[in-house]
Formats: sequence, C-alpha cells, structure tokens
Amino acid sequence: MDLLPSPEQSEVIESSRSFLAARMSTARTRALFEAGTTPAVDPSAWSAAAELGWFALGLPVAHDGIGGGLVDEALLFREIGRAATPGPFVSTVLAARVAAFGGVASLAEEITSGRRVGLAVTGSTPRDVQLIDASDGLVLLVTPQRASIVEVAALDGVTTVPCVDPTVHLQRAVAPSGLMSVATVASVESDVDPIERRANVLIAATLTGISEWARDTSAEHAKHRVQFDRAIGVNQAIKHPCADSAVQAQLAYAQFLFAALAIDEGRPDAELQALNAFVTAAAAAEFATATTVQVLGGMGFTHEHDAHLYVKRVALWSQTLGGTPSRLSRLLAQPEPA
Repeated sequence: MDLLPSPEQSEVIESSRSFLAARMSTARTRALFEAGTTPAVDPSAWSAAAELGWFALGLPVAHDGIGGGLVDEALLFREIGRAATPGPFVSTVLAARVAAFGGVASLAEEITSGRRVGLAVTGSTPRDVQLIDASDGLVLLVTPQRASIVEVAALDGVTTVPCVDPTVHLQRAVAPSGLMSVATVASVESDVDPIERRANVLIAATLTGISEWARDTSAEHAKHRVQFDRAIGVNQAIKHPCADSAVQAQLAYAQFLFAALAIDEGRPDAELQALNAFVTAAAAAEFATATTVQVLGGMGFTHEHDAHLYVKRVALWSQTLGGTPSRLSRLLAQPEPA
C-alpha cells in the first residue's frame, strides 16, 4: 500500500489549492458572511468547481463520473479544509453517489453540475432535525446502514438559527414521524455503497487540512515573533505545542489516506480505519487550532485574524453525524484487525 501521492494526485492537490486561493479565499469568505450571505459561498465559484469536476471526481465512469478513488477525493478535501472553504462539499459529493447508485441518474447529473445538497442530522429527539447549508432544497441523511436524499419541503417548521460557524447556514426543522420515516428522493444501502464510511474519511481529510493550516500558522508566528530579543519559538511553552501539532497533523494525514485506500481496495478493516481516521483527525484539529490561538497571543482572539474561523469549523465538523463519542464507541466495538 503506497501512501505517497501519484503525479496525477499531486496535480489534484496543486490545482485545487490554486483554485481555492483565487476563487474561495478566506478574504472572499469574510466578505460574504459579513454581508449576511450564508452559506458564505460565491455561486460563480461553486459553479466553477463543478465545471472542474470536483463533485464527480470519485464517481465511477459508468455513472458519468471521472472515476477517481476515495484517495483523490480525500486529497481534494484536505485542501478545502486547509483553506477553511465553506459550503456543503461533503454532502454534495456524497449525494451524487447516492443519486447515481440509487438509480436517479438525472439527479446525479444535476448534483455533479453544481446543485448543492445540504446535510441533515438528528437533533435531541428523532423528530428534531438540523439542516446544514440546505439552500438548494435537498439534504443528505447519512446513517451507518443507509444514505438518503430528502427534500427540505418534506419537513415542517424549518427555521433559521445562528450557527457557531458564521459561514454556515443552519436551520432547525421537525420530522413529524421521525427523520427516518421521511420520503426519500434517492437512497442507497451501505452494502451497495458505504456512504457513511466515505463521509468519515472526507470529514477526516477536511479536519486534517485545518490541522495543517494551524500547524503552519503557529510555526511561522513562533519563528518571527520576537520578545526579549529572541523568537518566542525557543521557549518550551511554545515549541513543544507546535511540535505536538505537527506530529498529530502528520498522523491524521497518514490515517485518512490509509482509510481511503482501505475503502478503495475493499479491505475487511475498512470500517475500523475510517472511524479511526475521523477520531484521529478531530483530536488533531482541536489541539492544533487551540494551540494556534495560544501561540498567536492576543491576536489569536481577534475577529480580524482567521484563527477563529478554523476553531469554529472544527467545532462544527467534530460534532457532525454523531461526533467523536459515537465513533469512539463504534471503534472500540470493531474486531481486532488481522
């Protein structure tokens, strides 16, 4: 199993990084959410991403996709995380698979062409629903057993509420008979395509990108910030957390790649590796972003610095689809790999 990116994958990394810097920078994101636009996504940039094939990257050629593997998608999502790019990327990419494998080819084509699909997660009761970035009328519901696309119109009492991440459009709704009973537009069982497993890897890749941004930001500041005639990075209270961030980010990177390859290759321990990827990446991202705020000092707490965007993005993603506690419980219940 080779964890080094191929030349084609390196091209995916470089091209996506360049596109995000040019069209979906944090400066552009700030301009949008400060103007009251949520999700803070430029529609023209989203359409351009669709034209680049981002939403069809991992879809098989037989379903009119590009035919890349989960590794290719994960490397793209690592860059999305590194740039703190808002938008329902995870749910849209996965929804394209649900529509394709669920036999609704026309909807799959709509999604890969740029129709956004938000994410639906259960609230405190089975009737309570939270909708993340559901601005285009559809949401993806993911469980370990099944993934489905649901129309927002099928839910009652849809109300916009504030989100900890200001770039995200968050809504609450009610499913009178429970979210699992809502009529679906398309659905696919996990034995046909393990959507929830893929979601864990893509979220882990996103969180890893955030960890790497935080690692690099902390290290650069520690090298160039001078107090008492020497860089603050020489102090143990600074350099040790920076080193820990680097180690954890590298571990998260290796784990999400291993998990993606395990899924692509159909390994029997793929579920264990995917759960581990999420848990590892969430822990790394939480530590790295908190460390960055600390290393930056007073500047790290300001609205003007981007650090708070990354902290809030981690708070959102690390709690999505059951969060770390549920995945830890499932991880511990997995059989020991051979």
